[in-house]
Amino acid sequence: MPNNLLRRRWFLQGVAVSPTWLPFRSQSNAKPPPPPHPSRDELAGAFEEWEDMVPFENEDFRRFDESNDKLFYDEPKLVEHIDKAGVSALTRFHETELQNIAQGLGKSSTQDLDVLDLCSSWVSHLGSARPRKVVGLGMNMEELQANPVLTERIVADLNASPKLDLPDSSFDAVLCQLSIDYLIKPIDVAAEAFRVLRPGGVFVVTFSNRLFFQKAVAVWTGKSDLDHIETVGAFMHYSDAPIKSIHAFDLIPNVIKTGGDPLYAVVGTKS
Repeated sequence: MPNNLLRRRWFLQGVAVSPTWLPFRSQSNAKPPPPPHPSRDELAGAFEEWEDMVPFENEDFRRFDESNDKLFYDEPKLVEHIDKAGVSALTRFHETELQNIAQGLGKSSTQDLDVLDLCSSWVSHLGSARPRKVVGLGMNMEELQANPVLTERIVADLNASPKLDLPDSSFDAVLCQLSIDYLIKPIDVAAEAFRVLRPGGVFVVTFSNRLFFQKAVAVWTGKSDLDHIETVGAFMHYSDAPIKSIHAFDLIPNVIKTGGDPLYAVVGTKS
């Protein structure tokens, strides 16, 4: 077990640890070195091998703040959770991905697509793409009502119940933006995402390393970007859904030079 995860588990279980082990604790006023950035080869090989057994334990999905999530999300958060470059990259990726999905499914344009936006909020980052249906499922109705692209709004807590009250094979794309690190049952959520997808549809999970630390699950915190990529791929793989392929994308490959927020996508295609 990696030391950082072991230390996190000890902290959650009430074991005293050195302050130097606590996340984000700086040893000096010096600027820390940039985090390791995955190479193209690492991205390409992220999902080549899988363990026979699910590599997660219940402790991996514990959080510092285990209070009711409804309390945390009761106040609307009408802000972006990544920087401007990240927002632009996310929007461009969704535009391109939805166009590719429409083409791959033999549809004339993105206007023929049905999209489910999980953990939705006041913005879905679809850019010029205008699907005929965009269902937003989130924790706060005020945030959902502020989102102009949504055609339907559902308030639901996926941590309370990952089951989606939606019919099988009813969407061409399911999105989960900047929220996978807060889900305590992500494998179940992935299974549900693939269940509601039509054959050939895609589950698109995007993430950075910014987060509300108190609500992030233990398996996420203190990990590298490549660890995050592999973890999201594992959530999909171990869902036992009929998956044709899983691919990873680096949406801001020059982030080390620019100094902004990293941004990645893991895309699973349903058989």
